[in-house]
Amino acid sequence: MKYMPHISDKKLEEKYYYKLYSQLIMVFDTAGRNSKSSNLLDELLTETEKVMFAKRIATVCLLQEGVSKPYISELLLISPSTVDRISLQYEIGNYSCLVDIIKNNNKTIWGVLENFIHNSVSKQVGKRRTKWMDIIETKHNKKIF
Repeated sequence: MKYMPHISDKKLEEKYYYKLYSQLIMVFDTAGRNSKSSNLLDELLTETEKVMFAKRIATVCLLQEGVSKPYISELLLISPSTVDRISLQYEIGNYSCLVDIIKNNNKTIWGVLENFIHNSVSKQVGKRRTKWMDIIETKHNKKIF
């Protein structure tokens, strides 16, 4: 199944865009870190958008660990051009907030990625291809990060 969000060709005036965007940030700040934020995302985002954001976060995590771009593309089932675009943004520092969040929550995030890779992807790509995951897991368990 291919996911592609629809984006309207009609653009908001910049001043209204920034006001609406500020309101969006306020809504997320108000939701906080409890179940309200999960409910909020369920109400606002389509399944396609949720998959898109989850894959973007996973891509940044994997780039941060030095996983190759072709392997990220294969692993997350995203196009090489998407990985290249995210990688470029990552390299110039446009994901600094996300990188900080990943660093502060690396056990949780890597637990999810590890589970995903070992339970679903390793069946497709083989154990030899997930050897790097064992190296990352060892680093996390030794608290090198």
